[in-house]
Amino acid sequence: MCSNSIPKARSDMGYSICVNCSTEEKKVGHIIYPHKTGAYIQVLDKDTHKELNKLDRRGYRGTTYKEYKNILTSQSSDTTNTNKSYSDKSASYITHLPYNDALKQVLDYYDEWGYERTVEYLRGLNSSGDIPLMTRVKIQDIITDKYLEPSSRALKRKFNGGCSSVG
Repeated sequence: MCSNSIPKARSDMGYSICVNCSTEEKKVGHIIYPHKTGAYIQVLDKDTHKELNKLDRRGYRGTTYKEYKNILTSQSSDTTNTNKSYSDKSASYITHLPYNDALKQVLDYYDEWGYERTVEYLRGLNSSGDIPLMTRVKIQDIITDKYLEPSSRALKRKFNGGCSSVG
């Protein structure tokens, strides 16, 4: 139509008209969810896509994104209470046990009570707010390594060839 040459790849796909002269609309993708996950895309023309979106509960409806009501406009229209007054309390900050103190305390507990009770104790320190989660994780790693470390008696048995008494 316009005497422009058609690219070879386009003619290989069966098209005899260039992109500029084509009257065919662009294709759009419609997402189909057969399950909660594992969606796939179906390629459609715009009209079919619009109709499917009307039927599909997950489809994109409308021409723009959904607009949500502004939080400020959803309040009552009474303008006398627009600014809430807050009491002049000073901010309270969370204070945690210093890491080295917590580590010493937990290691002492481990020496007295063993691994399982120490892990419960450590969880209790975290849930009560005495130590933050990262401190709990670091100390629990140290306790676990200490628990899994073989004792000196076990190492002697391993490297001395076990028991020497033969029955």
